[in-house]
Amino acid sequence: MERKTISAHEINKYSYCPYQWYYEKLYGRKELRRLYQERNEALALGDGMNANFTKGLEFHKRNYAELRLRNLAWKIAVLLLILGAVIYYLMQSCVDVGFY
Repeated sequence: MERKTISAHEINKYSYCPYQWYYEKLYGRKELRRLYQERNEALALGDGMNANFTKGLEFHKRNYAELRLRNLAWKIAVLLLILGAVIYYLMQSCVDVGFY
């Protein structure tokens, strides 16, 4: 007997991806996994879950390195700006006092 109610988990799945929810209802989770595995074997993709995990790790590593580089560039820029302002202030003080 098929269930006639929809759980909160299913509503969440539907809001995330309606197609995934629909195909899971139509074919079932086991059949979708089998089809996924067949496709990966036919395309010589290997284990899709591990490949996706590895790609995700590489993506996050690369983005984290870029973020650190951007933060470092901002800190250097602010430091140079402050240093320039201090030098300008000192030069103006020297001109006012008569050292130049």
